[in-house]
Amino acid sequence: MNKWFKVINAYIHDFASALWLATVLVVFLAGRYIPPAGAEDFFFQFKKEFLFIGIGSLVVILVTGIIRTLTYKSGAYGEESEDTRKKILIIKHMLGLIVYGTGTYWQYVMVYG
Repeated sequence: MNKWFKVINAYIHDFASALWLATVLVVFLAGRYIPPAGAEDFFFQFKKEFLFIGIGSLVVILVTGIIRTLTYKSGAYGEESEDTRKKILIIKHMLGLIVYGTGTYWQYVMVYG
C-alpha cells in the first residue's frame, strides 16, 4: 500500500482522537455556563452538535484504526520487540475503549441530562 496513504491515515486517526477530546471539553465547558434567558435552546443545540461531532470522530477513529490494522507490517520495529508491541497495543485499546466509552457517555449525560 502507498506509504503516503498510510501516513495520512495515521494523521487522520490522531486528529480524530484530538477532535473527540475537544468535543468533550467544549460540551463540559458549555454545560458549566449558565445561558441567558431565552438562550437555553441555543445552548442545548450547541452541545448536541458537539456530541454528534464527537461521535463522528469516533467513527473516523474506528475506520482509520481498521485501515492501520490491515496495512500493518509485522516486524516493522524488529522481531524481538513484536510481542511486547502487541501486548502494549492490546492494553492501549482496552484503555481506549474505557476512556472513549466513558467520555462519550459523560458527554451524552451532559447534553441530555
